[in-house]
Amino acid sequence: MNTEQKSFIEELRSLSEPAKRRVFWGAVAGSMIVVVYLWLACFNTIVPSAAPVSVVASQTPTADTGESIFGLFADAAGSFWQAVGSGAQGIVREMKNPKQYNIGPR
Repeated sequence: MNTEQKSFIEELRSLSEPAKRRVFWGAVAGSMIVVVYLWLACFNTIVPSAAPVSVVASQTPTADTGESIFGLFADAAGSFWQAVGSGAQGIVREMKNPKQYNIGPR
């Protein structure tokens, strides 16, 4: 009996065409998830989180509008990504705790 182990590439080559397509699309989906996760993690470190409302309200306006506009944009972007993150956490929470549905005959 010849029990020579095939390499990963040789195993892929020996698959049927539909199986190769499934492997391809699975790899594409997995790599996209990793890339988007890394991009969001990098973006989260670049954009500061939104400051509390009391801190923003107590600040006096500055004469340098370029810096204040950038700060306003950064705060808005931080708030947006916090909302996206909390929405994603809610979806993950719902997926981890599925609801029970009773299906019976009519």
